[in-house]
Amino acid sequence: MMEKQAINAVRSRARVAIHTTGGRVTGQHHRLPVVYACPPVGGPVWPVTEIVQTFSGLRRVVKTSCIDGCTVVWQ
Repeated sequence: MMEKQAINAVRSRARVAIHTTGGRVTGQHHRLPVVYACPPVGGPVWPVTEIVQTFSGLRRVVKTSCIDGCTVVWQ
């Protein structure tokens, strides 16, 4: 498991990268290096992986990217 200081550094780098491209960070996971964000107007600049979540029989596609070791969940 990563130390808190290392997690904060990874999150900070991801936040800067998202803000400089025009995206907006909306939140973060309290223990993991995960950041929730709205992509820039033209869409995410980074490669996107689509994950299918099934909850109570409903399927939802979640788009994620990895920025400098931090997982970004696009909303």
